[in-house]
Amino acid sequence: MKEKKNMPRILLAGANSGCGKTSVTCGILKALTDRGIQIQSYKCGPDYIDPMLHSHITGRPCRNLDPFFSTEEELRRLMAKDSLRAEFSVAEGVMGYYDGIGISSEKSTHTVSAATETPTILILNVKGMSHTMIPLLRGLMEYKENPIQGVILNRCSKGLYQMMKPEIEKALHIHVVGYFPENAEVHIGSRHLGLMTAAEIQNLDEVITLLGKLAEESIDLDLLLQIGQQAKALPLPEEEKNQESTEHNLLPGKSRPRIAVAWDRAFCFYYAENLDILRQEGAELVWFSPMKDKELPENTAGIYLGGGYPETYEKELAENVTMKRSVQEAVSKGVPVIAECGGFMYACQELVDTDGSRYSMLGLVPTDVQMTKRLSMDFGYVTMQALKDTPFFDRGTRIRAHEFHYSKAGMRGEVCRMEKSTGRTWSGVYVEGNVMAGYPHLYFHNCREVARRFVRLAAAEEEKR
Repeated sequence: MKEKKNMPRILLAGANSGCGKTSVTCGILKALTDRGIQIQSYKCGPDYIDPMLHSHITGRPCRNLDPFFSTEEELRRLMAKDSLRAEFSVAEGVMGYYDGIGISSEKSTHTVSAATETPTILILNVKGMSHTMIPLLRGLMEYKENPIQGVILNRCSKGLYQMMKPEIEKALHIHVVGYFPENAEVHIGSRHLGLMTAAEIQNLDEVITLLGKLAEESIDLDLLLQIGQQAKALPLPEEEKNQESTEHNLLPGKSRPRIAVAWDRAFCFYYAENLDILRQEGAELVWFSPMKDKELPENTAGIYLGGGYPETYEKELAENVTMKRSVQEAVSKGVPVIAECGGFMYACQELVDTDGSRYSMLGLVPTDVQMTKRLSMDFGYVTMQALKDTPFFDRGTRIRAHEFHYSKAGMRGEVCRMEKSTGRTWSGVYVEGNVMAGYPHLYFHNCREVARRFVRLAAAEEEKR
C-alpha cells in the first residue's frame, strides 16, 4: 500500500470561460503569499500565460495538470510531487468546470478536481443576477459527483454578497467563501493575457498588488485555507520516498550535454515539467535570447526553441544576423534541435506578416510561414502518429500534443499523421536529420522517449568534441 501524506490544497474553477478565474486566482495567490505562506500553484490544461503570472506571484514554477496528457494516476502523482514541498497548493481551472474535449466533459477541470480529490471552489460571474445564482449553482453541483465545497461571487457588490450569502448557504449547504467586486483597474482580461505575457505587462506588479488587497478584503481566506486543509491525503510519489537522485542518466564518465533553451519575450512558452525531464535525462540547461544575444552559449550541444510570439518581434529576430548564423552553423555540425510552434516559425525560411512584409528567419525548414488574422482550425488537442522512424521517435509512436497558432506554413512536414477528436486528420511535423520542427507543443511526460533521445543526440554531439 502506498504511503500517503496530507497536502492542503484547493482548486478554483469557473462556471465558464471569462468568468474572472485568473483575476480571482491571482488575487488569492498574492494575498496568501503576502501572509508568508509557501504556495505551489497549478494550471489545468495546456496554458502558458497564466502559469507565468502564477510564478511571478509565488516565486515558484507553476505546474500544469492536463488530463489529456496525463492519466488520473499521473495527475495525482504530479500534484503530490510539488505540493509536498509547499505549505498550501492552489490550482486554477480552465474554461468552464465541465468543459472538456469537443463539447464533452471528458478531460475537463472536473476531471482534475475529481481525480486529485481536491476541494473545489466555483467562481461565478453574478453580474446582473440575484436568486438565479442558486439554481445555477445547484445544477453545477448536482450534474456529476464532484468535490465542490464553496463558491466565490465575482463581479458582485458587497451589498448583494451580504444578502445572497445566507440564501445560498441555506439552500445548497456550501460555503460562500467571499466575493470579488467589479473593478476595471484590476481586471485581467483573457484578451489582454492572450496578447501579452507577464513580462510585457507594464503595470503588472501594481495590478497584482491591488488584486491581492481585494482578495484580503473580500474573501474569507481563513475559511479558504480551512477548506483546503480538509483535502484527502495524496499517495507519496515513489521518487520522493526514495529521495530522488539528482544524478543524470548518461553513461558513467560522460559529461552533461548543454541544451540551449531560447528564452526572451519572443520565446517563453515552456512547460516546467518539460525542462525538469530534460534535466532528469541528463541535460544541463542554459538560456539564450534569439532577439538580443549575438551567438549561442558556449559548448551548446542541443537547441530547444519553444513557443511564444516571434511575430511580435519579427524585426529583431530577422536583424540579429549573428545569432541566426550561430544557430545555422551549430545545426550544420550536428547539434540537434527541437522547435515547437513559435520555434517552428523561427526555424522556417521567412516569416510573412499579415501586411505582406517578409522577415528572414533561420532557414532550417524549407518553407515560409504566413501570419493569419484567424486562429488555425487545427487548434486544440491532437494525437500524433509517427509514419516513419526518425532520430527522435520510432514509426508507430503515438504522442499527444496541443496546437494553437495564428499562422499557416506552406509545408508542415510529413513524418506524422495528426488527428483531432473530431476525426479531422492532416500531415505534420518536419524531421530531417538532427532537426525536429512543427506546430505541436509537446508534453514530455507523455512522450518521454522524445526527450530522452533529444538528450542522447546532444550527448553524442558533446562526445565528438
